[in-house]
Amino acid sequence: MDSARRRKNCHGYYRFSTYVTPFGLRGHNPTIACTFVGRPSLQREKPDKPPATVGIRVVIIEDQRLIADFFSLHCQAIGLKVAAIAVTLADGLAAVRQHSPELLLLDFSLPDGSGLEAAKILQKDFPAMRILGISSHRDPWTLLQVQRLGLHGFVDKHDQRPDVLTEAIKAVLAGRTFYTPVVSETANTMRRDPHAFIRVLSDYEIQILSLIGESKSDDEIAAQLGITAATMQSRRRDIMRKLDVHTTPKLIHFAIVNGLTRPEQLSQRPP
Repeated sequence: MDSARRRKNCHGYYRFSTYVTPFGLRGHNPTIACTFVGRPSLQREKPDKPPATVGIRVVIIEDQRLIADFFSLHCQAIGLKVAAIAVTLADGLAAVRQHSPELLLLDFSLPDGSGLEAAKILQKDFPAMRILGISSHRDPWTLLQVQRLGLHGFVDKHDQRPDVLTEAIKAVLAGRTFYTPVVSETANTMRRDPHAFIRVLSDYEIQILSLIGESKSDDEIAAQLGITAATMQSRRRDIMRKLDVHTTPKLIHFAIVNGLTRPEQLSQRPP
């Protein structure tokens, strides 16, 4: 038989056993075996790791001040550092260039420009920055652009809870893509529709349609695109035929409903 005792060190408990000789007497050089039997029940606990959002810099570009302030408070509540809030695109771009944030919350419809167009530039100039689009626009063209640009995330402002925004922020900062369900729902609808404008019109025709939606004349559009008025008239007829829309007012309505033209763009036209 053997006798055993436990000895504790900084790593845990060990059992030390001394074996008896066959004659019942302890040998002059007994064999000692050491077996690890467990760690102490009381150990120094490791501190919890801080959330992944702590200290991350964010710039918010949102023209509605009340919503911008809500975004700011929400970001601070989950540990983000709000570097700047901008209510115009120009100020927002300046803030991004000044602070080089890890995250940008970007509204699409701004008084001095399109957030989607700005995203194209920012993706090239700040490839490491994560961009989370937040907009009330859920039209087919906007959501198609979100996917085409490969934005890291998109949250529509309709019927969303604050925890959805939190989930979106954490997802894009972790390197994942986060879109609210309306993006995939709209994409699926357009894929199933053989007459969807994205399937029957070229990108150039879509550009022309967006200008028609601004109530611009053939001469104005021709001058802007560097083509003749006759060519523009031919393009207009082609678009009407492909969409099965045969009056200019209905064509303008189509452009607005599908997000190719914003209503605010019409108010910006000179009288």
